[in-house]
Amino acid sequence: MGKYIRLFIIGILLSSCSIADDVLVLQEPTLEIDGRLPIDDNGYYHLELNQDTNQTIHTISGTIDNYELYNPLKVEWSSNLDWVYQDELVEVTNQASYSIDGSVMNVIAPINTMIGDTLIVTGIIREHLTSDTIKIVLE
Repeated sequence: MGKYIRLFIIGILLSSCSIADDVLVLQEPTLEIDGRLPIDDNGYYHLELNQDTNQTIHTISGTIDNYELYNPLKVEWSSNLDWVYQDELVEVTNQASYSIDGSVMNVIAPINTMIGDTLIVTGIIREHLTSDTIKIVLE
């Protein structure tokens, strides 16, 4: 009988603790891009291209939340527009940047022949499958 009482007490003790109590849930990082430009009611940013030069250089920024456990974080950048210079394909955006403090920057450089186009810029943190996209009307 004492054996059953001991098993009963051990069962009660084990059932009062759950494995879920000991599991640490890590928050995945999130990315939010800011075009650092005027924005319209539809969420499109607007960039006026410089008519005195072929390229207009502009810096966009981003904020990464829940980055603390994952430093440094690589953000890869892509866009829907490119152009050709001396038989070489030129991207409108830098390919990657890194963040160690939750902020990230990227330079875009559209050219004058893109006036009237909408530049779509995407930043992605591949290791965490998180991304954000903005749209910039080139004027």
